[in-house]
Amino acid sequence: MSQNIGLKLRQTQQLNQRLQQSLRILQMSGLELDREVDDWLQDNPLLERAEYDEAAEAEFERISAAQPKTNQVGGDDAEDVWATIAEEDDFNAYLHKQVCEHPLSEAEAARVHILIDFLDEQGYFTDSITDVLDQTPLEWMLEEEDMQNALDLLQTFDPPGVGAADLTESLLLQLMRLPSSPERQLAAKIVQLHLDDLSRSRQQNTAKFRKYFPDAEAETLQTALDLIAKLNPYPAYGFASAEPTAYVQPDIWVKETKSGWSVSSNERVWPKVQLNSEYCELLKQAGDISPEWKEKLSEARQKIDSLELRKSTVMRLAEYIVEKQEDFFVFGEIGLTPMLVKDAAAALGVAESTVSRAANHKYLACPRGVFALRYFFTQAVAAEDGEGVSQSAVKAVIAQLVESENKHKPYSDDALSRLLKQQGIDIARRTVAKYRESLNIPNAHQRRP
Repeated sequence: MSQNIGLKLRQTQQLNQRLQQSLRILQMSGLELDREVDDWLQDNPLLERAEYDEAAEAEFERISAAQPKTNQVGGDDAEDVWATIAEEDDFNAYLHKQVCEHPLSEAEAARVHILIDFLDEQGYFTDSITDVLDQTPLEWMLEEEDMQNALDLLQTFDPPGVGAADLTESLLLQLMRLPSSPERQLAAKIVQLHLDDLSRSRQQNTAKFRKYFPDAEAETLQTALDLIAKLNPYPAYGFASAEPTAYVQPDIWVKETKSGWSVSSNERVWPKVQLNSEYCELLKQAGDISPEWKEKLSEARQKIDSLELRKSTVMRLAEYIVEKQEDFFVFGEIGLTPMLVKDAAAALGVAESTVSRAANHKYLACPRGVFALRYFFTQAVAAEDGEGVSQSAVKAVIAQLVESENKHKPYSDDALSRLLKQQGIDIARRTVAKYRESLNIPNAHQRRP
């Protein structure tokens, strides 16, 4: 046997520790980065947090994160709308306020207050009176009969249906508030006996319940079904929550100005660190410092640089998005244009993986709401002019067509495909069906009243 020894040249790329750290920092969310910076500060005394400039941020911090009611809300209009919104009561607070509006004795009012705090998030009283007695102090001397009377009183409060044990009882309580009539009586029978048989289709319900109630007149039956359809299944629906709402802190503010759309960083979510001037001065005075402190100083500078690189990269990407998707900020989703990660990478002069990391868990706030940066990267759909249309824009057009259709003659997927082609968007019926389903829009047959 003979052995051959040869040399081969191979080019490989190895990331140094500094670059690895920068890439890891780049893909972090704001919350993750804040925790990371806390660890840095505990580990390296040469680092300290820098104060951010509140005055510089004040101009951007009140940009609306809610969908506007018009096609375009920008500039001062988007900011001033928040000044007109009053603080909302949560459901329990709304009920507690009503106690003093009813002719209740002190003892009755106290018992009703107790029961309000036992309601679930939907406004139902799903516990039993015995459960309430078991979970309240003995010195309150609560009696089961008195608490049942308090529950009856609570069920007379607004909104109708509050304090019910379940959906059936809630609907019946709501029907009892309506004037007595044959239609109301029939509606109560349907709720009591056949609630599970109700479907979303009006025609199916009418045909089904004619069999259940053959002696009822068609008009009476239809009115009864309409009464049920107008009832609120969840009494607490529409009220603010008593719990603080979890929300996303945007990394970028986008605001309309006289010269166009302005991009600014949300300094509150961008941790800023700097060298501790006192410690650095002491090291300078010491002259020849130990290798350990030299390493700490080098490490501190690297971390500061990685934060600056992260901010610079995300800001450049945000500016590219705003420039490329300007029609979105004016017209909404229908204005989105196709945009790929590789196109952004080429424009910014970075790798595609860098763009992907920069877009990861980063958010942009504008007068139309808060959007993930990834939201703006969309594939193209064929168009007659050859340029292509964003998939999100096509979905927005489909939603608009369905919204404006004749409800008695809804568009089929074939019809939607033809209407889209008239607007220069050439997609097949099956593609229309796929987009329609992704929007949770039923087919034409199911959309009929």
